[in-house]
Amino acid sequence: MPTYNARHHTLILIKDFLQSVQQGFPFDQNPLPEDEASFMEMSHCLVQALEDSGADAVFDGQNWLARLFRNFPAVAPYLGREVLWYFGGEVLHFMPDEEIAKFQQLEDEIAEGGEGFDYLAAKKAIFMQ
Repeated sequence: MPTYNARHHTLILIKDFLQSVQQGFPFDQNPLPEDEASFMEMSHCLVQALEDSGADAVFDGQNWLARLFRNFPAVAPYLGREVLWYFGGEVLHFMPDEEIAKFQQLEDEIAEGGEGFDYLAAKKAIFMQ
């Protein structure tokens, strides 16, 4: 079993989210309104920064999340919550304290888990408590 990679996992969640939201309103319009087009451009830049392990990727991710929750709150719940945890900082105010505590517990288990750590099983055990 491969070692858990938080950046890679976050990248997959963001790509899945973007593919999903493009199927519905407001991101399915043609032509795409200016705010939505700008957000999608920002999204693609974030994906590229994560793929390149860019130095500003975390800062870009925090800005992206703030814009998502501010401008598109109807689609924000479709984003995997791990993305908020990965980027951290001020975006954590979008998470309740008990959820933050669970992600901290999961992060501690990841650090202790070593080779062969089963991320999905640990996440399920923590979040189903």
